[in-house]
Amino acid sequence: MIRVAVAIAVFASATALSAECGAKVPAVKEYKQSEAVIVGTVVSAHQVPQSWDTLDGTDYVLHIDQKVKGKQSGEITIFSEHSEDGFDMQTGQRYLLFLNNNYQHWVVNKCGNSAPLDQAGPAIKALGHMLGND
Repeated sequence: MIRVAVAIAVFASATALSAECGAKVPAVKEYKQSEAVIVGTVVSAHQVPQSWDTLDGTDYVLHIDQKVKGKQSGEITIFSEHSEDGFDMQTGQRYLLFLNNNYQHWVVNKCGNSAPLDQAGPAIKALGHMLGND
């Protein structure tokens, strides 16, 4: 009986985690909805305490390796709140990021197509096709 209860609990929590984001928006649609799309390398990460206008989180500083959409160049700071909506990144890793500006902070939709570059193949292929770089 206990094994059945444990199995049900494990299945329920796995289902809840996988249903968290629902269906992913196609990369082409997310590209059109994003203010900027970049390939960047995380240079540093700094903890940001909660203040009157933001939750606590992490500011990631990225070097922009390639601009796909937008006017950004050089470096960009992306904020990720410490919540279920946060998009965690690792220093030194390269990412394909679909970005929007939210209250003067660049943010990533964790349920979108942003991903470490080595896992972003389907989104890169879709964008290449759309942009004529097959």
